[in-house]
Amino acid sequence: MSELRRCSRFTVKSIVSLPAFFMQSLMTSPRTYYLIGRMFSAASRWLRVGSRCRSIVGASGSSSTHHTRMISCVGQQLGYTRNNIPRFCGHQLYMQRWRSSTSQLSNPKKFIRISFDDCRNAGDVLKLAIKHIDNLPPSPTAATWNSISQLILKDQRFHHNRFELEQQIRTLLQHTTDSLGKCKPKELATITLSIAKIVRSIREAHERRRVNFYHQAFGKVLQESSSDPNHGIFHALAKATDANLPRFESQALANIAYAYALLGYDPKIDERSLLGAIAEKSINCIHQFEPQGIANTVWSYAKLKVHHPQLFQSVGDYVADLDKFKPQELANIVWAYATINVKHHGLFQNVGDSIAARDDLRSFDPQALANIVWAYATNNSQHPGLFKKLGDSIVAMNDLDKFLPQHIANIVWAYATNKTQHASLFQKVGDSIVATDDLRSFNPQNLANIVWAYATNNAKHPNLFQKVGDAIASLDGSKPFTTQALANIVWAYAKLDVKHPGLFKKIGKSIGVLDDLSSFEPRHLANIAWSFAVADVDVPVAFNDAFTRALLEKENEFNVKDLMQLYRWHVWQIEKSNTGLPEGLRDRCEQAYIKSHTSSARVQNSSSNAHECKKELEENFLHECEEMGVLGSSVERKSTPTPMVESISPESIFNPLKVSDLESLTVPQLKDLLRSKGLTVGGRKNELIARLMDDNTIDNS
Repeated sequence: MSELRRCSRFTVKSIVSLPAFFMQSLMTSPRTYYLIGRMFSAASRWLRVGSRCRSIVGASGSSSTHHTRMISCVGQQLGYTRNNIPRFCGHQLYMQRWRSSTSQLSNPKKFIRISFDDCRNAGDVLKLAIKHIDNLPPSPTAATWNSISQLILKDQRFHHNRFELEQQIRTLLQHTTDSLGKCKPKELATITLSIAKIVRSIREAHERRRVNFYHQAFGKVLQESSSDPNHGIFHALAKATDANLPRFESQALANIAYAYALLGYDPKIDERSLLGAIAEKSINCIHQFEPQGIANTVWSYAKLKVHHPQLFQSVGDYVADLDKFKPQELANIVWAYATINVKHHGLFQNVGDSIAARDDLRSFDPQALANIVWAYATNNSQHPGLFKKLGDSIVAMNDLDKFLPQHIANIVWAYATNKTQHASLFQKVGDSIVATDDLRSFNPQNLANIVWAYATNNAKHPNLFQKVGDAIASLDGSKPFTTQALANIVWAYAKLDVKHPGLFKKIGKSIGVLDDLSSFEPRHLANIAWSFAVADVDVPVAFNDAFTRALLEKENEFNVKDLMQLYRWHVWQIEKSNTGLPEGLRDRCEQAYIKSHTSSARVQNSSSNAHECKKELEENFLHECEEMGVLGSSVERKSTPTPMVESISPESIFNPLKVSDLESLTVPQLKDLLRSKGLTVGGRKNELIARLMDDNTIDNS
């Protein structure tokens, strides 16, 4: 035994150097039996004849190597043949001869080793584990769950009876629950993470509509186990983890956090958050974490929306040597900080500097690139060098075929949100989308974000907008748009003055069929109204009673910018002989319009007439819209003055009038007179006349 322990490496020479009679005398020791088995396994790999010794024991004389013949001889002396050679899988060994040799020992569980090397699917793993369930200690139990998580997608043929398979799963779950008290931290972490991966696999299979036999069985049993939050496997794992938390090392802590993130479950132990306790433990041993452990930990807390500022601050302060981090790990870290809305200027600056200093970004996959710029834009972190480096890297690619629609949308959205110009990048992305056969893989939010980004960045790409417009106009309604997506799309087309009547009619009809527009935010309603006015596409069904009710419900929530946009729409509606805004809201829009773009002294210039004043106000309004980003500079300016009263000469407007003259005027005429004097134009006719009478330019006689 001591000679075996001194062997530093398992080689062919170390095997054949042991006398056969000496090895046979040691067969009564299971530990020696296991060590010799490992040496046979290593020897077979060294000789490149496979991962098992089956092919070399009893080998014929045709073998060309002397070592192969010697191993064959030793194997035969030990009683091995081609049919009973033990099977090896790494350190773990499972064989009938070993089990029989240890059957007389007082604690046979200690020596149980199971190999799942020949298991083709999750059912085979279960069958093998259930066969030895009575003698299955925690370590092989954890290995069983780990193997199931890896094989649940493989070999989907139905090899098992459904009822029998479900019973086996229940038996394994019960055995696992009963043995959690004996598990070490590493074994607890392995079991929790493996079950979490199984749950994730089941969810993804349902999303892709590729549910197999094993997904159904495991899904049913695990759902039964988790029906009661205070019982079942998940609660039992959480309690065992909480009890053993002081003994957890960094890797086990990261795996536990990652597992619960995959499950979407923040367990509570005695009304305490387990993830809160894990965070406190992680802070104390943050220096022990590997890069992957750090990335997985912060990603998990962000995924579960668990706020723990101290943990994120500690991670941000600790992360310094970023050369050890893989691209995906860097992306996950900054994504987590942006998602959980935690500011750490030093971390984002260091990550940006590290990426910008690299020779190339070929090791960054599309998802990592998209997540990084999205994180910087969301976190409002400026780093021009990073954005330039990443944009240049994408432009240098031959094509963008590996980028998913979500990646493309997030990238251009990030550049627009961060106010970063990169004309070549936007041209490259636009050309790539135009070259796509169809845009069915783009969901409505992707399309909305793309055109919004181009409009915000003032990046013109007519072919792209034509392609996107045609795609939206041809939708059958199976992919509904959010209120924000509807508003962003029409706003983008109006801002860049892109003509696409089919798009506006499609969106207008989509709005018109809605009976309740209460889900629309005030800015969405204002953007939609303004965009249709600028595009000059009249869709009466869109601005029906439901739209008017929504405007009145949110009348007090509109800001100055919204009121200006609604005023522009109102003027356009009047031109089209439509109803326009309700009276009270119309007056507010007019007041905001005058207050924001003119002053009384400027209006009361005797050298101007009322018509010229109105035109000047309209020009000022459009110019202000451009400055606020509401209207693009390329949009054709349209002056739509309110009809003036022919019976009043331009000069007489600024001269004293009699009360009798005022009473003969209509309400629009009175409002024009008030507007020319810089006075409030809201109210009924009597109130308008009274307001004019209070002005000293009115002759009360």
